[in-house]
Amino acid sequence: DLPDSFETLGSRLENAARLHAAGVTVAINGARDFNNLRQERLNAGLAVANGLPYAAGLASVTLVPAKIWGMDGKIGSLEVGKAADVVLWTGDPLETTTWAEKVFIGGVEQPKDSRQTQLRDRYAAPDNGMPVAYR
Repeated sequence: DLPDSFETLGSRLENAARLHAAGVTVAINGARDFNNLRQERLNAGLAVANGLPYAAGLASVTLVPAKIWGMDGKIGSLEVGKAADVVLWTGDPLETTTWAEKVFIGGVEQPKDSRQTQLRDRYAAPDNGMPVAYR
């Protein structure tokens, strides 16, 4: 029952709220690698559910990281003159049961399909007499 790293020793769900209450700037990320970035929203939601104020939870994944990287004059919040990629959610962005309804990158709405959905649609189609490679 050894911890996988020293980071997990003494780790508690309310640590982000405790740090925020102590005046520490809190930024939240996903997992240790970027292919699990979807967990960032989950982690921020868990921090809010365990005492971090909602505004601080939302800022922890938007404006605070921009400030940490010295880019808050260009990104991180919706303001005139700032670049913004915008996601419209079906509900609360920190709630895991909501999903992205629309995504705008550089002001251009992005298609909702992906390579995975294209392959799904291609191979889930009923057999039309053609070999799979020609569907």
